[in-house]
Amino acid sequence: MRRTGMLGLICALVLAGLTGCSAATEGAVGVRLDADGRLVGVFDWCRGKAGTDGITLYLGNDDGGVTDKVIQLERDAGRSARSAEEVVLLDPAAGWQTKLAPPTLDDGQIYDLGAWNKNDGAVEGFPFRISELRGRTGSAVILTKRWEGGEHGGYVATFRTPEDFARYANTVCND
Repeated sequence: MRRTGMLGLICALVLAGLTGCSAATEGAVGVRLDADGRLVGVFDWCRGKAGTDGITLYLGNDDGGVTDKVIQLERDAGRSARSAEEVVLLDPAAGWQTKLAPPTLDDGQIYDLGAWNKNDGAVEGFPFRISELRGRTGSAVILTKRWEGGEHGGYVATFRTPEDFARYANTVCND
């Protein structure tokens, strides 16, 4: 009996892996630098979806893959999530618990930012380097990227104003 149960569990895990089960995309993510040069995650969740409860910054690859966790933040249980917000990643405001964080981030390293809500919904991250954000001034400072071109395509970067980011989030929610 034990052997049958274990075999069933293994089969279920393999099937889940083969079918590519993942969290539903329920919002948009972008990154920017604040006035002090700190990396900020910008989140805008789809209407009716819960806001950010967990944030993870991963070491990333050019192909969009990720490896190790670099930063891990969790929202305090008593603080309600907002549908749109910005979070400084190495020095989050009150209401966030830092579970993992290095002392600094490397401008040339590839990172990928992900976030989840309490309903297991997610925002779709993308590979970026902090150096892509250096020297950006004015209102168009939020970096977003989308995969274009099918199997042999790549990520296309766009710098957005806060207003344009909100419109972009609406397109992500309607896809």
